[in-house]
Order: sequence, then C-alpha cells, then structure tokens
Amino acid sequence: MKSRIQIMVCGLLSMILFSCEHKDLCYHHPHVAVVKLEFDWKNAPQANPEGMCVFFYPEEGGEPVRFDFTGKTGGEIDIKVGRYKVLCYNNDTEAVQFRGMEDFNAHEGYTRDGNVFESIYGNAAHYAPPAKGAEDERVVICPDMMWGCNALNVEITEAGLSYECVPFEDKDKTEWMESTEHIITLYPAELICTYTYEVRNVKNMEYMTQACGSLSGMAPSIRLADEELGKECVTVPFETNLHPENSTMTGMFYTFGHHEENMEPHMMALYVWYSNKEKFYTTFDVTDQVHSAPDKRHVHIIIDNAEFPEPLPEDGGFDVEVDDWQEVENDIIM
Repeated sequence: MKSRIQIMVCGLLSMILFSCEHKDLCYHHPHVAVVKLEFDWKNAPQANPEGMCVFFYPEEGGEPVRFDFTGKTGGEIDIKVGRYKVLCYNNDTEAVQFRGMEDFNAHEGYTRDGNVFESIYGNAAHYAPPAKGAEDERVVICPDMMWGCNALNVEITEAGLSYECVPFEDKDKTEWMESTEHIITLYPAELICTYTYEVRNVKNMEYMTQACGSLSGMAPSIRLADEELGKECVTVPFETNLHPENSTMTGMFYTFGHHEENMEPHMMALYVWYSNKEKFYTTFDVTDQVHSAPDKRHVHIIIDNAEFPEPLPEDGGFDVEVDDWQEVENDIIM
C-alpha cells in the first residue's frame, strides 16, 4: 500500500513539474500587443485621403508588416512586441507607384513614363517637340498628392511603448513620445509639391482651341524615409486652361519637386492648337522662379506677354500638316 502511494505521489509530482516547465517555455513565444494608431492632421489640415497605410519595419530585420485603414483617423492593430521603424502615407494614390518597399531606407514613390500630350490624348503616343535644353530628359506623369510621415526608435512592450517622431511643421524638430496605453500618434504632412502658373497677355488666344504644357528639370521620385528626391532630371506634362476673355492661360499640377543639387534649367513649354489645325509651341526659362520660391512646396510661376502668331489666311492655299509644329520665340518677362 505504501509503495502504491509513493508511486502515485511521484506521478503527481512529475505532472506538476512538466506543467511548470511547459509554462516556462511559453515565455519564449513572441507576445502580441494591441496598439492604437492615431493620425493627427495639424500639419495638413486640408488633407482628404480615402485611406492610410502604415509600415512597421522590425529593427532586427525581416519583412515589414503593413496595416491599411479606411479614412484618416486610424484604428487598432495587433503587432508583436519589439523595436521598429515606422512610415505611413495615404493608400489612395493612382499615379504614384512604389518600389523598395521591403527596406525602410529604400521605400520610394515614383511615376511611370508618359507623354507631353497625355493630358489631351491620354496614354497614346503623339509626337511632341521637346523644350529647349531638355531634349534628353524622360517624360514622366505627375504624381497624386501624398501625405505621410515616419516614426523612429519605436519600442513596443507589454507595459507600453515609446517612439520618436516629428509632430511639427519644422522637420528639424523631433519629440520623444512615451505611452502606457499603447497609443502611437503620427503627424502626416504634404509630401508632394503643388505648382500653379499664370500666363498673362497671351496674343491671338481667340484662335486657340486647346493647349497644354510641360516643365523640365524636375525630380522623378521621393524616398519616403527622409523625403530625399531622385537626382535625375525629368520633364512633367500638365494641363492648361484657356481664358480668352482676359487673354490668360492658367494651370495647376503636382510634382515631387526640384532636387536642389541639380543645376539644370527649368524650361516651361506651352503647346497650342489653332482652329485651322496650325500648332505652335514656345519655351520660357522659369528657373529663377522655381529656385527662389519662398515656399518650395507651393510654387507659383508667372509669365507675361506670351506671343503667338496670327493664323494663316483661310484662302491662302496652304495645306497645314497635322504633325507640323512651329516654334515661336518668346522672351520671358516677369
């Protein structure tokens, strides 16, 4: 009897020890925290994205974890405790494509090759004489507006989290954040530049039926970790609105901007179609206006006295060829 009791006691002790050992092993499994992601839009109060995406890059390496949110408020995520780098941007872009997404420092947005006349003919190929000084540049389409930011030294634990971010418009100022409530607040700002232009006192506008333009010397991409622009110079096409009532052309387009190390000139070319099928183009050097703009994110270009010739007389016996582009010389007057 005593021997049987001893056997039972030994069996119970073995079960208890095994259970304890199994529980200890559980601590080696990765733990998951529920984190609330919030977006504060004080640096971009006019932003209206349809959704946002957030990438968590593990400091120890490995694939990033992506989370997508509808709207601009954020939401809760389940993520393993650990150290991360984080970047975010709106996920509703159509023109912008992405590459290098597996690496925080290589993640960048860019746009595809295009055509100067894309705003009129779509993606169909149509010959367009290049602007002077930009004959060798690729033409790429304009990006959509993007808003985004990043957070560094993110550490998520079971007890809370901490991180470093830029909650201010001044990107040289960072702030260290800590929370015991597992809340991360991100502060998206504009990543894309808005260029507007106005061409005043346009001669013979009453004969024009449509127009478009392009600007050379622009950057083709943006690296999202530090907003570094691509150094290649490209030409971007844009739409042009005709206002014959006051002899003015106007327009707006988005661009990644100008890389300050590039000294290539910025040539703005304007292309116009006449009702009699004549076609003219002219080029203006707007380098000084781009480089001296007080706000690099919002650049306004003004051109005055753009002259285009009178059309050929209808009874002149001339047969205007569809692909004959005639260059018009203009001196820029600001």
